[in-house]
Amino acid sequence: GWSGSAGVGILLTSGNVDNANLNVDIQAKLEQERFRHNFLAALLTSESDNVKTAERYLLGYKVDFKLTPHSYVFADLRVEFDEFSGFDRQTSETIGFGHRFIDTKKDTLDAEIGAGARQLELNNGDTESEAVIRGAADYHHFFTETTEFQQGLLVLAGEENTSVDTVTAIKTKIMGKLTLEAALKVKHNTAPPAGHEKTDTITTLSFVYGF
Repeated sequence: GWSGSAGVGILLTSGNVDNANLNVDIQAKLEQERFRHNFLAALLTSESDNVKTAERYLLGYKVDFKLTPHSYVFADLRVEFDEFSGFDRQTSETIGFGHRFIDTKKDTLDAEIGAGARQLELNNGDTESEAVIRGAADYHHFFTETTEFQQGLLVLAGEENTSVDTVTAIKTKIMGKLTLEAALKVKHNTAPPAGHEKTDTITTLSFVYGF
């Protein structure tokens, strides 16, 4: 059946400098006998003194076909819009193989390897397309029934550019299905457009509702 989470974090400051930040993360999963459907949507905006300083949108869909209880093949589609990174749009389509290497009450570790294509649209309107190798890992450790550590990694390696996305998070249940999450998200591009930094980091504090 269905499961997932929806998280919202808001930061507002006023005084000498007026700041407003909003981040939203929604994840949903539909588990079936042979298929597993994974949906992802994320939004990040930031404004300082009425000037927008960040705006990022992410949409993703991944379907897994289960070969065994711990192994599967997958197809993944991912689209990201972020004009402040120098890329107006980054799109990738990949297929591959995944396996759960650790599956205990306290620890789980999934790893994936695959290949596909990526399309990049730059701020100046230029477009690039290349083949990529995809590597991903997702590790969870449960300190207690209410406290969880997560480490996620996604690598898309191409001849012209390699992108690395990591998520490090601590989640603590407050009450019922409501959780407080502190996360550090890092995005690194080896060859960003001219005038842009290779690495972006985002620190968030969010309330997350699980279902």
